[in-house]
Amino acid sequence: MFNKITYYLKNFGITNDTPTFLIRRIHLLTYINITCVSVALFYSFLFLVLGEWIPAILDSILVILFLPSLILNKIQKHKTANYVLIINVNIAIMIVSIVYGDEYRNELFYLVSSILGIIIHKKRFDAILSFIITIAFYIFSKSYCYYNSPLFPTDDKLIGPLSIVGFISVAIILYLLIVYIRNETDDYETKIINALNNLEEKKHYILDSLTYAANIQKTIVGNKEEVLNKFKDGFIILKPKDIVCGDFYWFSEVNGQKIIAAGDCTGHGVPAAFMTIMGNDFLNDIVIKENITSPDKILIELDKKIINKLSSNEGEERQDGMDISILVINDETKTMKFAGAKSTIFIVNDNELITVKGSHFPIGSTQYKETKEYELHNIKFNSGEKIYLFSDGYQDQFGGEKGKKFLTKKFRMLIHEISNETMFNQKQRLNEEFKNWKKNEDQTDDVLVIGLEL
Repeated sequence: MFNKITYYLKNFGITNDTPTFLIRRIHLLTYINITCVSVALFYSFLFLVLGEWIPAILDSILVILFLPSLILNKIQKHKTANYVLIINVNIAIMIVSIVYGDEYRNELFYLVSSILGIIIHKKRFDAILSFIITIAFYIFSKSYCYYNSPLFPTDDKLIGPLSIVGFISVAIILYLLIVYIRNETDDYETKIINALNNLEEKKHYILDSLTYAANIQKTIVGNKEEVLNKFKDGFIILKPKDIVCGDFYWFSEVNGQKIIAAGDCTGHGVPAAFMTIMGNDFLNDIVIKENITSPDKILIELDKKIINKLSSNEGEERQDGMDISILVINDETKTMKFAGAKSTIFIVNDNELITVKGSHFPIGSTQYKETKEYELHNIKFNSGEKIYLFSDGYQDQFGGEKGKKFLTKKFRMLIHEISNETMFNQKQRLNEEFKNWKKNEDQTDDVLVIGLEL
């Protein structure tokens, strides 16, 4: 029974919707109110024992002053409840001082009330205002007592004992407040430590799961060396922003043609990683099973499949999808075909860098009201030419002295500058430049750069 009453009083004014940061302050306000009521009842009982009926009745009536703040707390008027408590505590002290005078140091209670605002208010302004209110009450009480006699003078024999009791009461109240705040702090500290430990455990679990998922993703995407062995030389740089990646490459050989794709899925992290697996599976279906090898038609089919897969409700617009480059290379005819969905490739021939732009339509998004078209580019090439497929992660990386993006123009100049070097050296240069540019900045996005020598 006692535990139920204690629990009810402690959580008086707290509901399931009460913000966590308010709970502790509501507990404290309730505790202070109960303490004030207890002090008033104590003095009422004390005076009753001493045969002083008027003080006993007065102190009993003062209990009423501490009910409004509890009621306001109950109806979720927490800030108002705090101010009402401060004002009513000071009114109670002032009444006692006016009625009995300050011979037995009633003003010591102002010391307690002066710190209440600091304890119960969150904002500094409210705490300072509460302090000023207390000082105003104190000055008024001292001035009144200086110019006026007590309404109910205390027996001279009781002044000494009551002064001691008053001092002890103040000391006990301060002690109880400090102990309560310390216990509450220890309790919250324990909760925080436990929560941090739980978060640490969950963090390790999630990281382990993501690492395992990243290994699965690498297996699905395929081995870099297996792709590069199909070309005279080359490199693949793949830098996930997170553990799993939203950029991916795809490769297959069909009918004597090499087909390579570089994709950049919407977002990054786990959602984008799921999209890379979907893109990989759809490309296998389109190219290998359905034997579609023209880049523009591959993109059209890929767009249809992703929209159908992601559109759970008819007519619902979805922004998920990917930007992707599809390149089909025929070594026998020395020709290649390219189509891109919001993507571009670079071709370097005789120290000249050529930019081939894809369509401005992405794959998968349903926001476009016009029919998507993916232009097909037919390109002749010579042995030794170099081609570069990439996502926008490298160009979008923030860094440098001013913390700005690397940008496409600078990326294009860098590719042109290093294109005469070996593919191994090019990869090293790109990695070094990225690291030097990024410095202490977080990685902005997933990064994919593929360089191939034909």
